[in-house]
Amino acid sequence: MINSRNSELAKIHVAKKQLQMTNDDYLAMLWTQGRVRSSADLDHAGRRKVLDYLSSIGFKPIASPQTKRPARPIPTPDKLPLVRRIRAQLISLGRLPDTYADGIVKQMLGVDAPDFFEWCNPSDLHKVTQALGVEQQRKGVAK
Repeated sequence: MINSRNSELAKIHVAKKQLQMTNDDYLAMLWTQGRVRSSADLDHAGRRKVLDYLSSIGFKPIASPQTKRPARPIPTPDKLPLVRRIRAQLISLGRLPDTYADGIVKQMLGVDAPDFFEWCNPSDLHKVTQALGVEQQRKGVAK
């Protein structure tokens, strides 16, 4: 509930900026659409009404490009068993993220290593599973 409220309030303020509304125009719009003097005082229905109005006068929400994470590559069928094993090992080590395996690849293969471990060839992926196996033994985690 709070997240959707904050999201809707953020959209209202982004719309104000996108539509280049003056503060007086913004306050007048809040009063005519929601009978409030501040967007923080809007209830759910009021926020929806204000957002609908802002959309009707030209507001178009756009996704921020930096909010999207890069998608991990889909491994080829010959690499899939090794990638699944690496992910299982990461989970057994306390749910470590895939970036942990990326770091192992960077450290083992050097500067020209790929950004994602999924891009490695099968022999390099096998080396990563061995390195994670050593880490599992060190921490006493079942393989």
